[in-house]
Amino acid sequence: MTDKIANWYFKDLDQTTSTNDAVIDFLKQIKAPCILSAKIQTNGRGRLGRNWQSADGNLYVSFAYQIKHQNLGHMSILSALAVLKTLETLAQKNIFQIKWPNDVLAQNKKISGILFENAFDDYWVMGIGINIKKAPFLINAPYEATSLKDLGIITDRLSVLNKLVQNFDTLKTLYEEQGFECIKKSWLDKAYNRDKRIIIKQLNNKQSGILKTLDDDGCLVIETPDGLKKIITGDVFNFE
Repeated sequence: MTDKIANWYFKDLDQTTSTNDAVIDFLKQIKAPCILSAKIQTNGRGRLGRNWQSADGNLYVSFAYQIKHQNLGHMSILSALAVLKTLETLAQKNIFQIKWPNDVLAQNKKISGILFENAFDDYWVMGIGINIKKAPFLINAPYEATSLKDLGIITDRLSVLNKLVQNFDTLKTLYEEQGFECIKKSWLDKAYNRDKRIIIKQLNNKQSGILKTLDDDGCLVIETPDGLKKIITGDVFNFE
């Protein structure tokens, strides 16, 4: 029997290799938008194939649903905003920010990451990890990690997941009714290092500029001596 969260088909596993991989099998079975979570991942991954440490008690969840290719950047921005709003329902003060495109930081430390991958056709997988009980131990990482427990917030992964689904659905409905502009504005209000100089690393290339805004596709716009420049992909770092 398949459970449901709101209008999503839902499955929760004790263990899987990766929720992003497992949700595709689930999607093929039910042929409808779905969510799959797991207590433990044995081979979780982040962007560019980076390993994602998966301690017991944290949230590892993947949403599978249809996204038009031209809206993929919008959904990346929206997903981070959904995570941030979820975490803000648990915190007593405004401590969360979004590092482009969709990492969520708490007190300048990473607490959540999101990975989009294509499943098949126009179905995409949105994998989300949120540190609830334990932050991973990172070596030579540009940002330290933290968890809700480190912040003094005690909760459990399924409670956070239910709040996340509610916030994601609310924002997605808002986006469908009013367009990207309202999502963009809310994201910018929470943007880490807005109006500050940052470094963007892209494979073997590195450039710097002042983080100004997002364009209508969700790409980052920085101010450089040569004028405004659009950044389609890359890793954002503090300027030193």
